[in-house]
Amino acid sequence: MFGDIQRLVERCIEREEKAWEEFVERFSGLLFYSARERLKRNGIAFSQQDLEDVVQTVFVEIWQGNKLQDVRDRKKIKAWLSIVAQTRALNHVFKKKERLLRENELYRIDNIKVEPGPGSGKDEEMLAGKLEEMIEDFDAREKVILKMSVIYGKKHREIACLMQIPINTVSTIIARKKKILRARLEKLKENE
Repeated sequence: MFGDIQRLVERCIEREEKAWEEFVERFSGLLFYSARERLKRNGIAFSQQDLEDVVQTVFVEIWQGNKLQDVRDRKKIKAWLSIVAQTRALNHVFKKKERLLRENELYRIDNIKVEPGPGSGKDEEMLAGKLEEMIEDFDAREKVILKMSVIYGKKHREIACLMQIPINTVSTIIARKKKILRARLEKLKENE
């Protein structure tokens, strides 16, 4: 069996496409398993798409960089592939988190093109300022949804369309967050 794998690796190094296809078919399960188990072991949330992206990235890096020739001990090719998959899996989810954090900037209300509602002016600016203070701890998407609803008077359907999310999601977020806002307003009134 090992001789078979070693010959397959040598054929891949020679850039033989049929050998590469066989290599991918033979080791993709190992890469999926290694990536999934590493993320599970570290308690990191991931999706099937994340795993597919990791496996594809590993194979692309190996093929494009002809990385198999760098493996000194070809008897340990499975261990090497497993380690590469685990490392790429961790890198992938951390990069994804960084990307999502940067995307919070996308959810700033001034980045969303919204037509002002009727009667917009100083009152709306004051309301926007107070609302901003009260929802400071909400996530960016929730903030935008609330602002479009409360300040700009947009209907749930319009918000869903602008944000490209299901209308049920918009409705749920608005209902839950308005409940929190009511409680905070009550607390403010009590403290006055």
